[in-house]
Amino acid sequence: MSTSLTPILPPPLQPGETIALVSPSFRYNDILPLPLNRGKAFLESLGFQVQIIYTPFPQKISIAESIRIRTAELHAAFRDDTIRAIICTLGGQHANELLNALDYELIRAHPKIFVGYSDTTFLHYALESRAGLRTFYGPSVLTDFADVGGPLPFTVEHFLHVLTNPGKVVGPLPRSQRCAVEHNPFQFGENASMEVREMGVSPPWRWVRRGRAEGRLYGGTVHIVERLQGTVYAPDSWAGRVLLLESAMGGDSLHLPYALSRFRGNLVDLALSGVLGQISGLVIGRGYKYDAGMQDELAKVIEEVLDVVVGRKDEVPVLMNVDVGHTSPFLTLPFGARVRLDSEADEFVVLEAGVSKA
Repeated sequence: MSTSLTPILPPPLQPGETIALVSPSFRYNDILPLPLNRGKAFLESLGFQVQIIYTPFPQKISIAESIRIRTAELHAAFRDDTIRAIICTLGGQHANELLNALDYELIRAHPKIFVGYSDTTFLHYALESRAGLRTFYGPSVLTDFADVGGPLPFTVEHFLHVLTNPGKVVGPLPRSQRCAVEHNPFQFGENASMEVREMGVSPPWRWVRRGRAEGRLYGGTVHIVERLQGTVYAPDSWAGRVLLLESAMGGDSLHLPYALSRFRGNLVDLALSGVLGQISGLVIGRGYKYDAGMQDELAKVIEEVLDVVVGRKDEVPVLMNVDVGHTSPFLTLPFGARVRLDSEADEFVVLEAGVSKA
């Protein structure tokens, strides 16, 4: 983040206040109206008002017009002071197209909670580096709040813990005993599906490298973090930061896990850019559909990249299988907050509040 900007913690979200739902990447509002309205209704059941900010695209649209519409929607959400939080409906592609178009002075003048993951990684970087805003890597509406029968309590409880407690330190991060085996069928275009997704036993936390470290948390989806390096939106330095990385779903088939060969390539690129040589700790989210064999292989890849490509022999702690990423449940993590990794205590702790006192 630019050293000239004082970091801004957004105000907390309180009952009765308004959450805006925006779609800066995939725009499934018209494709998945039933799940979207189910997610909206659930957030309303928690005592919040919900406003969907969305302008349907014409059948044929230029890149310029697409950028204009999506940027205007984000600006409308930030400009409206009755809105206290913005949640992205989904990830997808092309959020990077908005970065040079956003009015960061407007955003800085109207700070508020901003939540999303996956392609939203681009916006997290931009909002921090250009507006100084603390943002939250956390659940999207269509992947986490629109579940048939209601979202997973673990996701909801941590979302509320982080975002509705004024000035309260987030504290030790919990871990879920169960996780989704697959995404909801409606996320693949099956709007009317009422199928409840299958659950399985969560893989336990795994310390690939042991040690203790503190630093400011930052990161996102691994291939997007890689793409951002060398841009004006990347941090000036990664020294002393704890890096969070999580993998997307498979490339051509979203039902497949993210290829380990791609993850390996991403890590090597982050090593060559200097990121992995500077960080104080590394956190890896639970891989989408990674079985025990894939987890073992990923752990080996991480260890070898740090050892051979980076040449790090120090005790930089590396923690795998945290509840964040392209599976559910999903923690709500404040980017820019100071965190601690401690393998001896088996802890991942957020040492600061996510939101301000007022």
